[in-house]
This record gives sequence, C-alpha cells and structure tokens, in this order.
Amino acid sequence: MATSLDAGVAPVLASAPVPAPPPPPPAEPPSTPVLTPPPPSSARATPDDPVYVNYASAEQLRRLPGVGPKRAEAIVALRARMGRFQRIEDLLRVKGIGRSTIKKWRPLLRLDMPYVDGGAP
Repeated sequence: MATSLDAGVAPVLASAPVPAPPPPPPAEPPSTPVLTPPPPSSARATPDDPVYVNYASAEQLRRLPGVGPKRAEAIVALRARMGRFQRIEDLLRVKGIGRSTIKKWRPLLRLDMPYVDGGAP
C-alpha cells in the first residue's frame, strides 16, 4: 500500500556521472605579418642584398664599406640606447660616420625588414 510520502514522487535511478564537456579548442593566433629576414650574407652589401640596420648584428654591419669591428659595435650600441633607428641619418650620431658616408650607404641600408604574409587564408 502506498503511503502519502510515496504518492507523486518519481523513483530516482542511479546513473553514471555526466562527463565534463571537452575544453574548447585553442584559439588560432591572429594572422599577423611575419618578419622574415633574408639569409645573412658575408658578401658586401648591395641594393639587392642590403643591410637591415635595425636588425643587423655587428658581423652583418661589417658588410658596409668602411665598417670594421669597432664601428659595427658602435652602431649596435647606439641602436641599443635608442631602441631602434627611425631614419638612416640617426647613424650620424656614431663617431666617424658623416654625411658623405650616409650618402654612400643609403642604397645599401634598409631600416626594417620586409613583411611576408604568413600564409593565412
């Protein structure tokens, strides 16, 4: 015989715990341009194979005419103090670099490397 407690109460069945939903997939990184430096060359800088002054090592800066170890290190040190060169003329702050040197180097220098699309659709 049913009692007043049994009336209107559905039986409760034991079941296995519900697994947690899987974590969402990681978000894809935003498609941004990628700096792709050309392979370093040991040959003299040319307009087609320039020195990227904001990224060049002291060794790469030595590809410029008249740049030895001391001047290359001075350029790297100035770049470290400034953060980056805004104009080629910023190199005038390096002892021994004058306007005629800048004129000679201008076709051989670039401030920044070209951007290459990372291949995102």
